[in-house]
Amino acid sequence: MNYQLFQIINHFAGKWDLVDDLMEFFAQDIIWLMIAMIGVLWFTRKEQQQQSAFYALLSAVVALGIATVWISPEVNQPRPFVLHVVHQLIPHNADASFPSDHSTLAFSLAFSLLFTNRKWGTVALVLACLTGFARVYVGVHYPGDIAGSAALAALISFLVYTMRARLNPVPNLLIRIYNKIISSLPIISRK
Repeated sequence: MNYQLFQIINHFAGKWDLVDDLMEFFAQDIIWLMIAMIGVLWFTRKEQQQQSAFYALLSAVVALGIATVWISPEVNQPRPFVLHVVHQLIPHNADASFPSDHSTLAFSLAFSLLFTNRKWGTVALVLACLTGFARVYVGVHYPGDIAGSAALAALISFLVYTMRARLNPVPNLLIRIYNKIISSLPIISRK
């Protein structure tokens, strides 16, 4: 079923240049927009938003660490283009496919933000879904790779969220250091 669903989605690749270009952007570059969102949250200098940014990054680092160090080598699933003839729109190494690193990062940021900032989290979740779909469309992942990434990201984001009372001293310290540095800058301190 995983391969059949992959075929249905990937079948459309290569038919419309504009759609292909959008999917290539979603598959590779939309993650940078999500990271920029985290940066915007941090640079607002509002403590709650800075904490949201910290926990989103923490969730992403933990989920990516688990995915790349433990799950991916253990499962070692070949990418679709290794086993099948596919419409591959972007180049990629023939490394393990499960789970998707891009999707793990995107969904970790999105789910973490959903727990702490519904508005930003909803936008991030839409971007994460576009990323995941596009990774299948361009031929570098199976739908199961994306689903596994989303499940891992949701679990890690939830665990980080439930532990935030214990973890709060870390982002609070970083926020204080950041605010002290920013307020000591001559340009900013004059405002």
